[in-house]
Amino acid sequence: MHKQQGNAGIPANDARMLLVIHFWGLTFLFTKLGLESLDPLSFAHLRVASAVLALVLMAAVNARQHGPVQLDFNDHLLAAGLGLLGMACFPFCFSLAMNHTSAANAGLIFGTTPVAVAFISSLLGLERLEARQWQGLVLSFAGIAVILVPREIDFSLETIRGDLLMVGAMLNWALYTVINRFVRSDRSGLQFTAYGSLWGIAGLTLLSLNDLAVLPVARISFVSWMGGLCAGILGTAISYVIWNNTVQTIGPARTAVYLNLVPLIAAISGFIILHESLGWPHLLAAGMIIPGVFMTRRSAPGTGRPEGVDE
Repeated sequence: MHKQQGNAGIPANDARMLLVIHFWGLTFLFTKLGLESLDPLSFAHLRVASAVLALVLMAAVNARQHGPVQLDFNDHLLAAGLGLLGMACFPFCFSLAMNHTSAANAGLIFGTTPVAVAFISSLLGLERLEARQWQGLVLSFAGIAVILVPREIDFSLETIRGDLLMVGAMLNWALYTVINRFVRSDRSGLQFTAYGSLWGIAGLTLLSLNDLAVLPVARISFVSWMGGLCAGILGTAISYVIWNNTVQTIGPARTAVYLNLVPLIAAISGFIILHESLGWPHLLAAGMIIPGVFMTRRSAPGTGRPEGVDE
């Protein structure tokens, strides 16, 4: 694939991923709004359901303009697996984890995702990272720790259930990111993601059926509806398509490192919108995370797709 340039000489992949990271940083705000009158699993279901609706509508327009994608049996299996990982297991584990552990614990655990992605990618031979790129991963992860450590991280028996669930969520997202590299490049990323999302919403519905059965729909506030819709359309539907396409273009590890910018964006948006505190740890973290992202994004010679995966 040819590298494209965005405005002011910024590579198109970087510009699109910065948009995704802003959406995901704001998703913390959307989640706070959604949880005003929803339990975590019901909010997760609203978020995924709105994402599925948006994806299906966008895919229908795409198919009308460019023609529907023809999938073989292996494509169906891959789409089902990705949908269940990214839109069923991940939001299920993440929502339950947030109900049983602190935000600091959750942030630190999920902050290891780029390292997990890089390790799995290297293990499977999908990417070969240079020492400088591994250093970038470690530096950006250390920046996350700078933000989180002052917030009293407490790994204890009281939080162990939530901590383990967050580890499960982190591994789900790491696998989702790596496996996306195997989607054939002649498949529409939008249509493929939309099809996989149908498997995801079916799986999530089964996992949260008990909670949905007793959900008082009439009592859901307007703010919670808006929080779920924004998290679903911006933080899931649009973001997943861009994320998956970027994995195809630059690889799992170089895409995953952008996740380290999410706590920084969340802190800035919290300061501007919710008037939360913002101090020197955040400035120090920015000075570590941003260079770490650039170090890891630096292309290395000899990296490419594994054999059997189309370019």
